[in-house]
Amino acid sequence: GKHFFYQKTSLNVFHTRPQLLGCHPQALLEWNPKKQTVQMNWTLVGNICKNRSDCFGAQEGDGWSRHLSFPQICPLQLQFGDKLLMTADGTLESYGIRILNVSKENFDSCSTDGQENDQFLFPFNINGSAQVGVKWLFPGHHYFIALHEGDTQLCKLGLRLNVSVKMQLCQSSPLLRLCSGNGICQTDLWEGAYHCRCHRNYSGRFCEKFDACLDNPCKNKGVCLSNGSTDPTRKTHKCLCPPHFTGVNCSEVIGKENCERVCDHGTCVQVSSVSYTCMCDTGGKCLLLQVKDPFSTLLVLFVWIIIFCKYFFRDYIKQC
Repeated sequence: GKHFFYQKTSLNVFHTRPQLLGCHPQALLEWNPKKQTVQMNWTLVGNICKNRSDCFGAQEGDGWSRHLSFPQICPLQLQFGDKLLMTADGTLESYGIRILNVSKENFDSCSTDGQENDQFLFPFNINGSAQVGVKWLFPGHHYFIALHEGDTQLCKLGLRLNVSVKMQLCQSSPLLRLCSGNGICQTDLWEGAYHCRCHRNYSGRFCEKFDACLDNPCKNKGVCLSNGSTDPTRKTHKCLCPPHFTGVNCSEVIGKENCERVCDHGTCVQVSSVSYTCMCDTGGKCLLLQVKDPFSTLLVLFVWIIIFCKYFFRDYIKQC
């Protein structure tokens, strides 16, 4: 395997590159209600990514990720309120490193601008486990680089870390359930916070709205009207059925004669005093074909002529 050898006064690397393993980032992360303690180890052996694909995967990102420099330690995503503990491997610990908070520009260029005195995460070299103060972990992007006696060579070899700290925006009150219990509180690599991904038929910032018409349960070109109720246990929608169709979801045909005209490879079965449904010869319900009614077609055409006249020939409305 590859090894690193250091002298106390200067850095000597006896091979060309650190070991690069890639990061395998998760596409989506779900908010954990329990605060976590995350351990991060500064090392040049493993967890170093050499390009954007290694660090962030094949997903398309935003401008924040397109201009980062490499190599770097695999990016870290934290929830606001998590604890972050930092350690260094034995080689780096004996060599002596300090961790500096820098701007994105200095992160990319591995520079300090000589303003590092009040930006060190710890007032000492890393020795054992040290907890990062909350002042460095407020929501947003944070950039840290490793220094040895003010020298930035380690940063250029990949000892730099960008950390995303995210809060959740999934509840209107701490007393309420995340996403109203109707969705999942998640984030992807590029979002700045956790947001609700709502379950089917739910919408709204906190998935608080139920709408049975979102996926249109009305068959045969019926029009779905929602009553705005947020209670999914009650009937919350109504279907306006086209001519010759009826039923809760417009799945029944009015009159046996109409049913027989549209029942494709099936048998018309009476389900009420006036309506029928088409049962497939192989079981289940056949797809209903559109009922052809010359009178209805002429009526629709007449209505469109009136609308066309009214809105496109207003000056001649009296002639229509």
